[in-house]
Amino acid sequence: MTTKPASPRSELVRQRRSTQKRTTQSSRRTTPSTRQAYRSEAVHLPVETRRNATRPLRSAAVKKHSQSSFTRGAATLRSSQGRPGRKSYDVAFSLGRTDVHAPALTIPHLGPRWVSAGLTLLLSFMLYTMWTASTFTVSAADVSGNERLTADDVYGGLGVAGQPIFKAVPAQIQENLRTAFPDLEAVTVHVSLPNRIAVQVVERKPLLVWYQDGKTTWIDSKGVAFMPRGDVQGLIKVASTGSPAGITVDPNKSFHDQIFIDPEMVNAIVALSPDVPAGVSMTFDPQYGMGWQDPRGWSAYFGQNLKDIQMKLVVYQSIVDTFIRQGIQPTLISVEFLDAPFYK
Repeated sequence: MTTKPASPRSELVRQRRSTQKRTTQSSRRTTPSTRQAYRSEAVHLPVETRRNATRPLRSAAVKKHSQSSFTRGAATLRSSQGRPGRKSYDVAFSLGRTDVHAPALTIPHLGPRWVSAGLTLLLSFMLYTMWTASTFTVSAADVSGNERLTADDVYGGLGVAGQPIFKAVPAQIQENLRTAFPDLEAVTVHVSLPNRIAVQVVERKPLLVWYQDGKTTWIDSKGVAFMPRGDVQGLIKVASTGSPAGITVDPNKSFHDQIFIDPEMVNAIVALSPDVPAGVSMTFDPQYGMGWQDPRGWSAYFGQNLKDIQMKLVVYQSIVDTFIRQGIQPTLISVEFLDAPFYK
């Protein structure tokens, strides 16, 4: 059997196939042991860092080095894959990695309850500070209208001396002062921050000095009795053997304005006082009314009202003249009733 010689073209094709086969087998033998897989997720691309004003050149150099390394690695990879028949090498290269640490600011999420709790604590702290600070402590009082009372007396009767101004209630302070000082006819209080209390008072004007059961009280024109304070000249002295009758509590008046003597009786005593003998005190008897102890040895009484007081004085003087002429020495003369005067 005669073998036909191969043509040059067929020989060339056969050699190429043989070469490709050997190259493929060589690659299969060497790849599992020496080649490293190229994975896109394992390549760290260069990161453009935030430029720092103090190191601008270093950041630019790092970026340029990373880009050039990546370019050389990519070119080597294309060269090894695009040339069959030549040995390929896997080269491990580092693209560089830059860690950027940005400042972290954590803002907690606060709910309505946390906000309410914070506001409550803040307000509590403010109230405690204001309650205990000396700036808001009552240390004095601005007093006006006083004559016998001093500013220290009024300050002591406020009821809030040395305490926070927030406890100062004008109505309560007025009541405290009226209770502590019955000789005050009217009190007006104004409170203002930080610690100012202004007090305007009207003191009662005494007319009578009333002596009864070893006690001394003053009485004004309205018949209100109060304790003496200071020294007042020209008061009418009255020695009493008992309290005036017929005085009842008026529900329309406060406790401090309740009367002790009928105001008409006070006016009668004032009207009668000029006729009292010099150096003699007036007297009051619940049964016979007002009068005096005559130095000639008897008691004279004119009742408990101002009605016909001038006529009573005329009748009294007439009786006295008659007794002196007749030599009668009485112990009591009463002209309370003009139509029925009597003596003892």
